[in-house]
Amino acid sequence: MTDTPPAGFTSRAEGYALATTLLRSLLAAWRAAAVYAENNTAYRQRRDELTTALAKLFGACSSCTITYQSDYIFFNGERLNYDREFSFGRSLANQFRELGLGAIAIPDGVPNAELDKALFTLASADRKIENRYAALAETWGNLGIGGITIAAQSSEDPSAFVDPRKIDQNVDPNTLRRRRAQALFRRSETVVKEFWERVRDRNSFEGGAVQRVVHQIIDEVGNDEEILLEFTTLKDFDEYTYYHSVNVAIYSIALGMRLGMDRIRLAQLGFAALFHDIGKIKLPRDLITKPTNYDEDDWAQIRRHPALGALTLGSIRSIDPEVGTAIAGAFEHHLKMDLTGYPRLSRPRTLHLFSRIISVCDAYDAMTSGRVYQKEAISPDEAVRRLLYTGRQSYDPLILKAFVHVVGIFPVGTLAKLSDGCIALVVRNDSADLYSPEVIIIRDAAGKPTRVEKRLRRRKNDPEGDQVHIVEVLDASKADISLDEFLGAIDPIGEGEALPAEAET
Repeated sequence: MTDTPPAGFTSRAEGYALATTLLRSLLAAWRAAAVYAENNTAYRQRRDELTTALAKLFGACSSCTITYQSDYIFFNGERLNYDREFSFGRSLANQFRELGLGAIAIPDGVPNAELDKALFTLASADRKIENRYAALAETWGNLGIGGITIAAQSSEDPSAFVDPRKIDQNVDPNTLRRRRAQALFRRSETVVKEFWERVRDRNSFEGGAVQRVVHQIIDEVGNDEEILLEFTTLKDFDEYTYYHSVNVAIYSIALGMRLGMDRIRLAQLGFAALFHDIGKIKLPRDLITKPTNYDEDDWAQIRRHPALGALTLGSIRSIDPEVGTAIAGAFEHHLKMDLTGYPRLSRPRTLHLFSRIISVCDAYDAMTSGRVYQKEAISPDEAVRRLLYTGRQSYDPLILKAFVHVVGIFPVGTLAKLSDGCIALVVRNDSADLYSPEVIIIRDAAGKPTRVEKRLRRRKNDPEGDQVHIVEVLDASKADISLDEFLGAIDPIGEGEALPAEAET
């Protein structure tokens, strides 16, 4: 929220506290309605807490409008940051996003009966149909919920609670796709973090949000694989462990598609990939974030995380198929094909297909990140060469071959010198011709900054263009070039606002 107190509040702190308390109560009651019946004591308690929060709010101001716009939550027009007090805000935003819901306005003195109708309608709304908001609005009207009003995310009605800072409607389709993919990437990281913390603190499992994210990744990879692969190249994040898990899931799902898996298997694979490293929650945080190389004692601890991950997932009270396959992925992803990796085995075993997929994706992302096992990142093309050099001793050769077709000979994020003297960044690959990627030229032949998209051609006599090709791969870390500037670092609002995962506190 801004430094100026919202209308009706005596201070910014008062407004922020009342707003976050109300929204926390709303989310809790919404979730309770998805689990319990209307006459259940647990639901009634959450509903009553919401009623109390509304009464306190209306004691200080005259309106209550909650808006979802550009992956943010706004309260009475004031954007709330996803800070410590509003850390649950992303979960609330997910609820709005999944229903196509843009806003809810709650009046003063709304009766409990109407709150019940509204909460159970929201909780039971079908999230799988194409026009989710239209179905929600129809049910809303049929039940006669008149006091509490709702609006769609993309309403053409300018009075429908839409925040005045609108997204530029003239943005090109590629940028819009990147913004959508970026929002999914950030949301996936949040869901992974929340799941890890829930398992660590409560030893319980609630996989609905995770499954929705996995299916959204499947849809996004199916629609435009390269857009999401762009975000896997961005490594400048504080909580790399969670981003690494999302990266591995994206690579694994893309690889599973190349191997012909159906949607059920892809969903199980995506879940296993997201939580292959969950055993690290049992290790000291200082060890995971240690900036220097590991000594023998450090390695002894690190090598425990596959077994710890399998035990952690296995101890969850409600085991379902996703968790079952994730146990194998967590335990086996550092075992090599010849079983010389870790943990050490007492008898031979055949590695699960998911483990063999996750192993390749995990190794590639780790090498290109330089965060945990090796402290200095290597270029994407060098990572591919190392994977191929290791060969069948460490990785399944068929899976490795398919992975190369996913990331390319020159993977997204590769910085290269072209035959015409320009410097370019690879942004997209053609699986039919891995030597002819699409690039963004970021330095012309004279060394001047530019931004020109170009499809490279390696064939002589190519009628569709010139024969500019890659002649040398460069080390981005030594070239004084920020890849984030060119790959996916897009402001979703378009006005210089902070990204959702990095909102100011």
